[in-house]
Amino acid sequence: MEVSTPIEQFESFAVKKRAIPVFLRFFFFGLMLPLSFAPFHLPALAILSLALFYHQLNGTPKSAFLHGLFYGFGFFGLGVSWIFVSIHEYGHLNELLSAFITFLFIIYLSLFPALTAFLFSRLRIQPFTLLSALAFSALWILGEYLRATFLTGFPWLLLGFGQFDAPIKFLLPVIGVYGIGFLTCFAATLLSLGFKAQSVARLRHVVLFLLIVLTPFVFKHRQWSESHAAPVSVGVIQANLSMRDKWDEALFWQLLQGYQEETEKLLGTELILMPESAIPLPPSYVSDFLYQMQQRAKRAGSAILLGIPQPVSPGDERYFNSLMTLGKAKGSYQKQHLVPFGEYMPRFFIALSDWLGIPDANLQAGKSDQTLIRVQKHAIASLICYELAYGDLLRRQLPAAEWIVSISDDGWFGHSLAMYQQQQMAQVRSLQVARYQVVANNDGLSSVINHQGDIVASLPAFTSGLLRASLYPMTGSTPWTYWGDTPVLLFCALIYLFCLVQKQLKNKDSAEAIAGEVKRRYPYQPV
Repeated sequence: MEVSTPIEQFESFAVKKRAIPVFLRFFFFGLMLPLSFAPFHLPALAILSLALFYHQLNGTPKSAFLHGLFYGFGFFGLGVSWIFVSIHEYGHLNELLSAFITFLFIIYLSLFPALTAFLFSRLRIQPFTLLSALAFSALWILGEYLRATFLTGFPWLLLGFGQFDAPIKFLLPVIGVYGIGFLTCFAATLLSLGFKAQSVARLRHVVLFLLIVLTPFVFKHRQWSESHAAPVSVGVIQANLSMRDKWDEALFWQLLQGYQEETEKLLGTELILMPESAIPLPPSYVSDFLYQMQQRAKRAGSAILLGIPQPVSPGDERYFNSLMTLGKAKGSYQKQHLVPFGEYMPRFFIALSDWLGIPDANLQAGKSDQTLIRVQKHAIASLICYELAYGDLLRRQLPAAEWIVSISDDGWFGHSLAMYQQQQMAQVRSLQVARYQVVANNDGLSSVINHQGDIVASLPAFTSGLLRASLYPMTGSTPWTYWGDTPVLLFCALIYLFCLVQKQLKNKDSAEAIAGEVKRRYPYQPV
């Protein structure tokens, strides 16, 4: 008597018994995927989720599209649920309208796994083969890349980010987030193939699966960068100010006094860092305060970096979201990748935003060729909030930058998953480029992360406090720093192209076979 596999048993329960409607099954599969990311840290669930998704993509292209859509509903419905908090609490829209906008955004994001499933189904590859597994994995990554770049892009919750707690993370400096995502997806499909295949093929799939899981350990102790400089002392101010208090005119001078008092405690530290928009008004409104801070920092030998809006030009009402320097630091950084709707309004939504009464956003994007900030004569890479998700923004500042400074204000997201997801992305980026990183976040998880992605010091979420630690300036480059994501994306594109060519050849062979059969049955007889 043949023993059924666990996945086959699930199919029997869900399909034959009709216990779970098809769309709910795929929604449930998608719901598992965000659990691989912070704060849940269950990377194995990504493999299980994708294995179940791939295992049951065996219908028509139309049904595959719908299955992918509901998979996306589960994935993004939980994974980016914090969007509702941002719109409702701080966009000042009512609950119904906030829920509606969030739902539209989730539908949009769900189109990408739906498109992946649709294109995979259209290839008509023999199911449960290695080529099928490679094709699905390649299409998943190409779908992620499209999601990360189309229109303004949304590279949040890329599959590779969620594998930071798995051994496969040691390959991040080599193949980057997309490469890790491809191997994770391929491992998931191999797991599915292992349940379906016969004994010999099953052994092959198991061996490949183990290679993906175990090979990264070879790179565990590989050092991609080194330090020839003395450690730099760091102090981070985490104010934990609510968004309402931060923009309350009556409390503004208390805010400045608070930052001044906390800075006094850290003077003498080589780098003092404040979060994004620590001072919410332009420099012209607080010129005396900034002058005093500049003089004190110079006397103490400290460099101060703080978030502040800076006008595009004198008298201009448009502003940059900036990182400003005082004391023993030179330069400034203007945020390049702005958050749509929060920091600027896309042109095609301006009329709708006016009708809905959404507050106007007038921030401008900084240039892509900015000079690196120098702190105590060290060049640094700068990132502001959302930019952590965009690897190329960081890569453009390397290998010249000796460490990373990342500032944020996650108060926009309230008590949600976003802050933890962002900290995980910071860890991924540090490991990916082999650089220390200082993270200053207004409302929690301010931290110092080493060049291997480990958190060496951190403050709890939703508390105020001072973080004191040290970091090491690093030099050198990882393979990913040299070649970026191009090799992985090109590899995925070639797999898809190969499958398309093979499909065309099969169609041609089928057409010729049909034509031959017609000629055989109905031979031409001249009159």
